[in-house]
Amino acid sequence: MYSDRAVAYPFLPPRPVPSAIAGPTDPHPAAVYYNPAALGPLTGNHVYLDGGARVHLGSVQLNANESTAASSTPISWSDLASFVAATTDVQGNEVLHGGIAVYTPYTDFTQYGDTAVRYHARQHTMAVLGESLAASVRVTSRFWIGAGINFYEAWLRYNYDRDTAPYGGKALVDQPNALCNGAACGLENPLASQQVHLRGFNWGVGATLGILVRPIDRLWLSLSWITRTYSPGRGPDMALYDDQRPGVTPTPGLAHLCNPTLGCTGNDQISVVLPDVVYFGLRLEGTPRFEFEAGARYVNYGARRQLDVSLQGGVLDRLGKSADARVPPQFLIDRGFQDAWAFWVSGRWRVRDNIRLSPMLLFETSAVSPEVVNAASIDGNKLDLSLTAEWKPTRLIRIGGHVGGTAYLLGQAGQAFSSRAVVDCVEHAYSLDYCGKVSSGQGLPSADGQYTMFVLHLGASIGFDF
Repeated sequence: MYSDRAVAYPFLPPRPVPSAIAGPTDPHPAAVYYNPAALGPLTGNHVYLDGGARVHLGSVQLNANESTAASSTPISWSDLASFVAATTDVQGNEVLHGGIAVYTPYTDFTQYGDTAVRYHARQHTMAVLGESLAASVRVTSRFWIGAGINFYEAWLRYNYDRDTAPYGGKALVDQPNALCNGAACGLENPLASQQVHLRGFNWGVGATLGILVRPIDRLWLSLSWITRTYSPGRGPDMALYDDQRPGVTPTPGLAHLCNPTLGCTGNDQISVVLPDVVYFGLRLEGTPRFEFEAGARYVNYGARRQLDVSLQGGVLDRLGKSADARVPPQFLIDRGFQDAWAFWVSGRWRVRDNIRLSPMLLFETSAVSPEVVNAASIDGNKLDLSLTAEWKPTRLIRIGGHVGGTAYLLGQAGQAFSSRAVVDCVEHAYSLDYCGKVSSGQGLPSADGQYTMFVLHLGASIGFDF
């Protein structure tokens, strides 16, 4: 069985509902996600459909190491966002309002292929589908409370290469050997590479709790908490699993031992933590045509830092027991996750009676420690600027559009990883004095280099008001 107690999940985008002029204080169908209490001031019945794409552009320029030259790998892939909701005031009920929504809070369609960063990621595809049922209760004319139950289904597909030579010590890395056709393998030699294939699916449940307060006529304040996801029988973990496709494509010299197409397959189980999210919002109605909004978001990514991996079962035992061939019974991969804070300000201008514009500026701290940034886990301090427009051509229809960009302030990163640390650990018989990096999950091929990334995000929406 494969178990991974903290797999790399995608990060929450700056705008989870991309084309909504809405936040945690707004009476809008997006309140089913942001803050159920904000459904309280929303009168009538509404259906809202929102979708968008995030286009990632940039590069990973790895520095030269003792065995490989400097290289550059482009960042070029797109993630999708979607949100569909329906809300009701329960036939004009002034106390109880409700809503349902289906959405994709987390998506990651990372694609690198056979490039210089393959030892950290070839492909990382993860999608989480959420369904929420929420309600708001008016306590007083200026105070609402809300709650929702959230169901999530998660799919994962993650492929990367593993350099086996360091686990044979200097006998493989620095001396002639059979694994690398009579030559020293060095580091990151394709002849010593295994390709690891991980798969998984499961579901979990969580909740959203929120309050909305209007202390004075023009001021709205809110606080909401989206809890982490709980999987039945697992607590705050979603145990993704697959018993057919996971496995390893062996080093070229052992390819004859496994299926030419599938490699050596086994079973896997991956425990994913979808983190707690807390929103705070403030909205000030300055004039009939202008509102000011500010807010903050806290995401508890740091609940888990490392991947804890074991892989077995199926026909994986055919790979043999030598250090350069066998699948290790257990190893760590450091992802460097840490909690992240976001802060934003936005305005809402009613340009005409049926047209609104909303510019937004957001800053978010990095969810990954800089020294542990790698192709499978790229994040840094971020600056996001966006503009959302809403047009109401008739009383029943709202049409929205959104465009924006997120600049990642990355620079030099990824210095923590070292394959040579594995060699030293092996040569000293796995002594704790020499295996600190291996024990912490940093005994991996180099990720040291210059990282750049910019994300262009686009969206469109349509809403129906009854």
